[in-house]
Amino acid sequence: MSGFSRTQYIYRLANDCGYHRSNPLMTDAPRDSADRRPDHVQQLADFKRALDHAAIVATTDVTGRITYVNDKFVEISGYSREELIGQDHRIINSSYHSKEFIRDLWRTIANGEVWHGELRNRAKGGQFYWVDTTIVPFLDTRGKPYQYIAIRADITARKAAEERLAQQAALARVGQMAAVVAHEVRNPLAGIKGAIQVLMSRRAADDGELPVMRDIVGRIDSLSELINDLMVFARPRPPRLAVVELHAILADAITIVRRDPSAHGVEISVEGDDVPVTADGELVRATVLNLLLNAAQAMGNDGRIVVRTSRVDGSATIQIRDTGPGIPSEIRDQVFEPFFTTKARGGGLGLPIARRTAELHGGTLTLDCPAVGGTIVTMSLPIRPSTAASGTDAGASPHAHIRPQSTRS
Repeated sequence: MSGFSRTQYIYRLANDCGYHRSNPLMTDAPRDSADRRPDHVQQLADFKRALDHAAIVATTDVTGRITYVNDKFVEISGYSREELIGQDHRIINSSYHSKEFIRDLWRTIANGEVWHGELRNRAKGGQFYWVDTTIVPFLDTRGKPYQYIAIRADITARKAAEERLAQQAALARVGQMAAVVAHEVRNPLAGIKGAIQVLMSRRAADDGELPVMRDIVGRIDSLSELINDLMVFARPRPPRLAVVELHAILADAITIVRRDPSAHGVEISVEGDDVPVTADGELVRATVLNLLLNAAQAMGNDGRIVVRTSRVDGSATIQIRDTGPGIPSEIRDQVFEPFFTTKARGGGLGLPIARRTAELHGGTLTLDCPAVGGTIVTMSLPIRPSTAASGTDAGASPHAHIRPQSTRS
């Protein structure tokens, strides 16, 4: 009997035998009572107990309603068994996967085939976790599914390690590029800009070529700013830590945003309690400013941004939620990659720099696009960071400024 067919046999027989946690026939009863069970029922109980100890298990009916979850499912999801039974798996949906991805999953199992893949779910507390998932349909005599079993393994740590490796590889490439660009491009640009400005100073105020020259200078400035972003990302300075109030940082950033033409029609509000945090106020302010400008631009100068602060388990969180169109599901896993952008102008370093700032503090920066629309960016910072976050890196760059910019690709 194959592994999948054995699993189907175990859980089907469990259902046929009326398995329930309250059924003494199927619980971890003392050995003397277990010895009196029929051999196949005892074997079933042993198989099921082993599976429940090794994997995250849930069964659903053909409509997707949850009919059983084991203790590991309860533990990783944060929901009680009572909260889960009768619900469908949308209760843990993270909105990470596209609708087509989910439709393909359902098409596969509805046709009686086994589906296997990786899913990102959201726990009750809001944190994300990844599971390697196998969904097996139970088939009736006509070959039609009447029940599904999902067997999962927690791979959150593995996904985090893969992401760190990818970031390290990207940083290595960026570091090499930054060294070349800083030396071979930035200095000549400064000379070109200076020459253009000298030529401009010799022109009359009504000279028709002045607008062209101003445009050249503006484009040189944009390229210089991109080079500065590249240097900041490749060689960030260590945070200069001090106790700062989050609401004061938010007020400064919002004041600057309201002066920007892209945010004149945008309503911005702050909710939640003020939280003192040990952080580099300049870096955090620049990151928040970037994210706010990005949200305003995404809404096309019309919409609402809600900034919420909170304290959760020793961390301070800043959540920025906009009412814009959100980010297409097919590119959500790429927006933190350096140089990825969908804009005609921009270097694709905004979100990578924002995340790097959070990580330099020992925190995180995550992005979510709810099904109802909009985008939520959450920055989490430890209230008292470890010494590793505040240590001095001998190879760190002296660059201290992060230019406010659009951070969404």
